[in-house]
Amino acid sequence: MPNADLIKVFEVISLIASAALAVKLFATSLWKHYPIFFLYFVFRVLNTAWPLLIDVNSKTYQKVWMLTEPISWLFHILVVVELYRLVLQGHKGIYTLGRWAMYGALAIAIPISVLSLIPHFKPRITQISRYMGYEIATARGIDFALAIFLLLILLFLSRYPIKLSRNVVVHATLYTLFFLAGAFTLFWRTISGLDANRATNLVFLGISCACIIAWLIFLSPHGEEVQANFPTISPQREKAALRQLASLNATLLKVSGK
Repeated sequence: MPNADLIKVFEVISLIASAALAVKLFATSLWKHYPIFFLYFVFRVLNTAWPLLIDVNSKTYQKVWMLTEPISWLFHILVVVELYRLVLQGHKGIYTLGRWAMYGALAIAIPISVLSLIPHFKPRITQISRYMGYEIATARGIDFALAIFLLLILLFLSRYPIKLSRNVVVHATLYTLFFLAGAFTLFWRTISGLDANRATNLVFLGISCACIIAWLIFLSPHGEEVQANFPTISPQREKAALRQLASLNATLLKVSGK
């Protein structure tokens, strides 16, 4: 099957799976625990549907893409903040520091990414192409900052045995994989140019479809009740790690005056 046809198949699967996930989150009331994640998938259904209806080479496609892309950036940031809050909801000091660190990283990464693109603009480039370039550069900066932040969340979870619901552990793992697949796609396009578009799209769509199906299977109301330690370590090491975590959190709360 040609790559273009296979991409269409994956896009349809992604659309159906995204709609099913949004319906499941609403029907099981899990959307109350993950409201931003739920709204993101409602938006994703619409954002996956319109490219199937508009010619990818048309000016209309370019204009709609430019309007919807900033909404995607906002959702990416808010979903990561929500995930971070779920992981550290009992450790407000660490959560506050990490959140501001993420905002700071975004404030640095976005201008650097945009400025790095300016020398590559040619005098004859059209205005719409220039705007699209700025948006792609902005997305690259956001993805870079959030990708590092998500990896730090997983590293944090691997060091401290925080008690979390099974849903949160599954969600954190799958969203990191889901987001990194999208970030990798964007970075690879930047390096390889338009010639790599179809190959990178296939990789991203395949991984994203697998993640959405996994969310459909593993997120459940029962998963909110089941506690899961990540990682599993000996009781002695667990107590020492939790004491260290509590001490760090208390210190950060004092520093922040809360």
